[in-house]
Amino acid sequence: MHFQDTAQTEMPMNIRNPRRFPRTVVLGVLALALAAGWIGRERVFANNAAELIKSGTVNVGDVKMTPHEDGGKVVGQAGIYFNGETAASSRFVTGRFVLEAGKSPHTPHTHLEEEVMMIESGHGIIVCDGKTTNVGPGSSMYTAPNISHGIVNTGDTPLVFYFVKWAPAGAK
Repeated sequence: MHFQDTAQTEMPMNIRNPRRFPRTVVLGVLALALAAGWIGRERVFANNAAELIKSGTVNVGDVKMTPHEDGGKVVGQAGIYFNGETAASSRFVTGRFVLEAGKSPHTPHTHLEEEVMMIESGHGIIVCDGKTTNVGPGSSMYTAPNISHGIVNTGDTPLVFYFVKWAPAGAK
């Protein structure tokens, strides 16, 4: 009968296999790199969340009105109340527009955002989804995304309207 001494052929538990060491180091470095990337991603997400529009109130006197041009000519004054992202929407903007008599802020157009316009004073027409409507104080327009719409002041005094536009969260 032949007995083999197993103590000489088996590797003791406290000695590492030198061929496995480089693979372990590579996996460890990879895990650290992934963790660092994840932390960076979370920081960017936290910073973006911190930049969301904050709840609050803005009075009309606090809104800076600036000239608005169309085709190189001033057609009115525009002011922005809120502009940015909210928890539920992107490209969120609210504003006020004072449109000069006989003018339009731009030709009928489409965009990704939904939009609501509310007429404060003056008279005009709104073209929305192929339909033309006479509008005055208290009139309101809603348009879904990518529907053609526009407004023209048909009166002889400024037409003042407010607008709110938004797109679903994550839309760019």
